[in-house]
Amino acid sequence: MKLIYGRSWYGYVKGISPENILAETFLNGTEIEAAGRLTVNIKTFVIKEAVWEVYRSPGNKFNGCKAVPALKGATAYFNIGKDLRRAVGDEAGGLAGEMLAECIRGIIQAETFLYRERGFQTSDDYGRYWERHYLNSCRYYSNLDRVTRKWSEYVSNYWRGASFFNRSKNCSVFSKPDGLKVTGNLSDSFHEMGAVIDVDAEGRVTGCRGGFLRAPDRVCFESGSLLQDLKGIILPHCGKKQIGKVIGGGQGCDHLVDLVSDMAKAVTATIE
Repeated sequence: MKLIYGRSWYGYVKGISPENILAETFLNGTEIEAAGRLTVNIKTFVIKEAVWEVYRSPGNKFNGCKAVPALKGATAYFNIGKDLRRAVGDEAGGLAGEMLAECIRGIIQAETFLYRERGFQTSDDYGRYWERHYLNSCRYYSNLDRVTRKWSEYVSNYWRGASFFNRSKNCSVFSKPDGLKVTGNLSDSFHEMGAVIDVDAEGRVTGCRGGFLRAPDRVCFESGSLLQDLKGIILPHCGKKQIGKVIGGGQGCDHLVDLVSDMAKAVTATIE
């Protein structure tokens, strides 16, 4: 096998003042380097500043830096998708939205360590809020009768300081005689997982496997078995929603969907 393509992401959320938190995400890959940045209110998650930057792109096509004033006042939380699409559309070939969306995912994850600022008295109260409002949203919240560890128990030994969340992802593409092999892994403050996907010359999945090293509960690990259901899908023609229908939903894992979606983009960039 020969390594022919790669992409890596790193993102974090940290406190920068008593009133504000900063979320940044950086992408570095074979053909591109970019970043997204959100400054939000620590209590309301209302966006105070949004910026995307592209440092390196094919033919310097998307290079530049741009503030996104249209996002000011929006809430960096679930259901911001419509506001985000309206604000940036397909700017920088879609990179603007991709980088800012990664920042928003990080902010949602960081909320675990900001529960007091968000109006919850205890970590248990915050955990119960998720159990009510996100019931049946993923493998964990669809199997609360089977989980052996509550969310508040899972994070009880964490110490944070001013750093509330960290995440890294990477994808590598290797050529082989019968197609491509794509490897990917994700490691963040709460999860660690990996996947390997084999595709033919057209990008059709011929095999897929993977699993978890860290997750809130052992029940989450079971969603790794859904990866085999990707067999036969043509990745360059497959968006995140379609991947989510196969390995996401009530019995899947959103973080695994994010990883496989990134792997699909890597295949698309390689084949095209």
